[in-house]
Amino acid sequence: MSSFSLYSGQRPELEHLPYANFYQLQATLDGIEAIDYYLSEQLIENVHTAGLSAQQISCLFHLFLALSVCQRDGHSCLEITTIANTTLWASEQMAEQGDIASSYAENKVGYHFHHHAQLCALLDKVLAANAQSDQRFKGDRLLVVFEYQQLYLRRYWQFEQELAQCIHRKIGQNSNADAQSVEQINHIVKSLFATTTEQVDWQLTAVCNALNKTFSIIAGGPGTGKTYTVTKLLAGLLMQCPEANIAMVAPTGKAAQRLSESIVAAVHSFSDSTQISTDILARIPTTASTIHRLLGVIKNSPNFRHDQHNLLTIDVLLIDEVSMVDLPMMTRVFRALPEHCRVILLGDADQLPSVATGSVLADLAPWPGTQYSMVNKRFIERCSGQNLPEFSEHPAIDYLTYLTFSRRFSGEGGIGRLAKLTMAGDAEQSWLRLTSKQDAEVKFIDNKSLTEYIKELTEQFYQPIFKANNIAQAFSCLDKFRILAPTRGGEFGLQNLNFLVEQQLLKLKCIPFKQELYHGRPIMISQNNYGVNLYNGDIGLLFNDANGKLMAYFADNEGYRAISIARLPAFETVFAMTIHKTQGSEFENVAIILPQTRTNRLLSRELIYTGITRAKKQLQLYCTKDVWTAAVAQKVSRASGLTQRLLTK
Repeated sequence: MSSFSLYSGQRPELEHLPYANFYQLQATLDGIEAIDYYLSEQLIENVHTAGLSAQQISCLFHLFLALSVCQRDGHSCLEITTIANTTLWASEQMAEQGDIASSYAENKVGYHFHHHAQLCALLDKVLAANAQSDQRFKGDRLLVVFEYQQLYLRRYWQFEQELAQCIHRKIGQNSNADAQSVEQINHIVKSLFATTTEQVDWQLTAVCNALNKTFSIIAGGPGTGKTYTVTKLLAGLLMQCPEANIAMVAPTGKAAQRLSESIVAAVHSFSDSTQISTDILARIPTTASTIHRLLGVIKNSPNFRHDQHNLLTIDVLLIDEVSMVDLPMMTRVFRALPEHCRVILLGDADQLPSVATGSVLADLAPWPGTQYSMVNKRFIERCSGQNLPEFSEHPAIDYLTYLTFSRRFSGEGGIGRLAKLTMAGDAEQSWLRLTSKQDAEVKFIDNKSLTEYIKELTEQFYQPIFKANNIAQAFSCLDKFRILAPTRGGEFGLQNLNFLVEQQLLKLKCIPFKQELYHGRPIMISQNNYGVNLYNGDIGLLFNDANGKLMAYFADNEGYRAISIARLPAFETVFAMTIHKTQGSEFENVAIILPQTRTNRLLSRELIYTGITRAKKQLQLYCTKDVWTAAVAQKVSRASGLTQRLLTK
């Protein structure tokens, strides 16, 4: 295919497109990027448009534009119902959605899509004609797929279809629920759970459910005991098969480190129990890695060393923080698994979805609570000796168990109550809870300028880092607190917040003037480097060693390791972090600083919930009422067909 500038004249074969070039499109549509124009142009060229009117080609082109925009926003596909009979990309509409540039731009009329039936008929007609046409337009040569009234780029349709097929195969391998299996699992859970209560123990239930399944999910919010429960599950699996090779992974280095620490703590707490043998406890793995490291990165390639042609040699795979895993990555994980390998997923379905395409955990856990089939319910009751409630509200999903009781946010604690009200979408009640000033856990900041507030936070939480006598004390200070923000740019973005903290540290004479690398600077790695075992999201500290040499320190299972700054991959200052980057992390104290414009497109209840639940002891919020209520009212919902594929037998 010959090269072609987006800003030049139109190619002869594309003369029926509604725009001669990208500049002409910009004069009519707002919020469209050059990549959207380019991709739509290529998609039009890829399909067979002979016999279509100019109006139909225009409609098709705009459908492809909408698909590209959805893809950039993390959707797996474009749901035709969401755009039917609507006008998109008008200047006033984009300004309302938070595109600041649009508020000052000339009026752009946007594009009005036809009714749902007309759009579907057009797509059916075009793709059916392509299926009957010459080889150029046939089969997998087409770059788009229309299915379930959803329009996909073929690449993501293949990822979604393949993942659904892999999970279906795993579900089909579930163990028999015969008397022998019941007796074995009953014996195992009695050794894992010494005491029982009259109320349903969902941790015990989750373990029973997963012990006879090749694919299972344990979901729940912070403090519900997901890692504690899965450690007991791993012990149970080792009782079933003592030689099982278990791998544990998480999306980021920080999340993998936290998983390792939690597993170690759980195993240590079990060591006091005489019910679980020391041999079994010794076999439970205590070191997790990143997904990338497990699969084996190939430099400058999206593929990995382990795939369907080079399978992993493991029997059980545990993946933590699954909400952070995107669709292509999850599919690549399943490709690399041997047929017999059990898969256990852990995560909080209410958290933000992945930064990239898809919302895998939300798709796999579409209901807000556990929904077992009658057969599975009776099996678990026989194994556990419990009486489970009736499940009839939604179609059954036997692989999924929710843990609902939070030991961290139990009782009347302000953080937990605020998190629940936020996820319920109750903007008014959550605002009243936030501003009530009746709870020591939650502090609302409304009477300070941003500079004054940053000065207060710096003196209280960050100045102690520079007074620390050793690296352990410095990390202890750093881990107690973090400033969180939704965005990187702007006055309330992390870049400016980090700058303001450093300005205060300069005034406090903690750091030298105009010195980028300084003692006490917290950093976050932004690029994987397997040579020095550092990964995107790892947090460290620049700190003088015993000889006064400035080194980069990172926590590991054995304490802290020092690395020459010259060997570090790309990194940035991390007094403040984006809320997205904090997934998999927790801090004793958190300050969330929201932008002052209610139309910011990144604001959502999932983002606020994720930020709130990073705090273990105290939460501070700096925001206005209109921003808060707009954020809590906005729910993240990514278009996908994965749930439908899984529920379709």
